[in-house]
Amino acid sequence: MRLETATESHVLEIMGWFPDLESCRRWGGPDLRFPFTEATFKHDVRWREVPSFALVAADNELLGFGQYYLRLGRCHLARLVIAPARRGRRLGALLIAELGRRGCLELGVSACSLFVMADNAPAIRLYTRMGFVPQPYPEPLPFEGTLYLVAAADKLRV
Repeated sequence: MRLETATESHVLEIMGWFPDLESCRRWGGPDLRFPFTEATFKHDVRWREVPSFALVAADNELLGFGQYYLRLGRCHLARLVIAPARRGRRLGALLIAELGRRGCLELGVSACSLFVMADNAPAIRLYTRMGFVPQPYPEPLPFEGTLYLVAAADKLRV
């Protein structure tokens, strides 16, 4: 497996991973339009503006996707997703650890952060197992029902 810069074909493939409004909003937040078109999805995901990466198998199968950017002095991980058929195999932990490592290095910071919906129990279990802990967010949260989690990049457990 390898983490590589996401291409347009990767972004178009993940469109199929979000068949309904709930899955789309859980992943991309309230500003991600649904139903989407290729154009609106690519625009809303901001894949050309935000460092975007694909987790790819040796046979080039797309396994996951994620982004990072600087937010409040941390490497903020965003739009994290594993292919539906590949979930439950610890690929999410690999994606997050590698994104966090790369992002912290590139951004010159030592901690990662992310938002997660408070009712997304599988994601919260993963993030907690990896070392993320809830912290108060110093601004109004982007949308209701969101938790803000932080972890030191060198403490991320896979």
